[in-house]
Amino acid sequence: MPMNQLLKRTISGALFLALMLCGLLLSEFTYLGLMSAVLLCSLIEFYRMMIPGRYRTEKICIAVAALAFYIVAFCCVRFALPSKWLLPCLLPVLVAAVLMLFDASSDYDFDTSIYFPLLYVAFPVVSSLFLVFWEGAYTPWILLAVLIMIWMNDIGAYLIGMAFGQREGSAKLFPALSPKKSWAGAVGGVLFTLLTAWALKAFAAGPAGLSWLPSSAWWILAGVVAVLGIFGDLFESLLKRHAGVKDSGNIIPGHGGILDRFDDVLFILPVAAALLRFIL
Repeated sequence: MPMNQLLKRTISGALFLALMLCGLLLSEFTYLGLMSAVLLCSLIEFYRMMIPGRYRTEKICIAVAALAFYIVAFCCVRFALPSKWLLPCLLPVLVAAVLMLFDASSDYDFDTSIYFPLLYVAFPVVSSLFLVFWEGAYTPWILLAVLIMIWMNDIGAYLIGMAFGQREGSAKLFPALSPKKSWAGAVGGVLFTLLTAWALKAFAAGPAGLSWLPSSAWWILAGVVAVLGIFGDLFESLLKRHAGVKDSGNIIPGHGGILDRFDDVLFILPVAAALLRFIL
């Protein structure tokens, strides 16, 4: 990699990390703003890849519905707003369906993927609420721990994959979708994730104040990250292959788009939230 490209990638990566940390750690409202931005940027990138140029108004309706649902869900958790206020947030989805009648009447085209971001993007973002609010209090450390495991999983997969997975004859993980991803890289990601879980568990009794989290939770989180991180990465590779693009966007120089950075996160958050809520 050329030095100037490496420098650009390093600087943009550091700025992205700083933004994530500030958004999570400053307050619940900076978290709300951060995840709202992630939600909207991911929706925009998905539509640019999968449904470029058509159904503009319908896309706006879906984006409004997704953002409204997340903000109202935040208010339900943070301010005890009655959950019935979530229902009006779904009305723009119905409006999008009605509008599609007019847009598709000339050629009878009906693209169901316009609704897919509600499951693929909005549902994981909303599920993050169950990782940051515990007994009504904003506690960002669990979500941050999950993100750290994800980042270390990516680093481990990259380092071990480059060292051992690119040799001639090395076994590839899923060559049809991602020729560079290897079994060696997958194993490296698992090892880095487990080591990170062990380190976070040891640190939990300190400033993070997570001593109440049982030991089993850390290993379950590590397993979820190690396994689902692979599938999340491969699923986004499938989307990009279908769209014929290298990156989902270019908002992060040298790294691509928001979906490129959150592909595994979107798969992991709902499962991690569900498992922890059953454990604790």
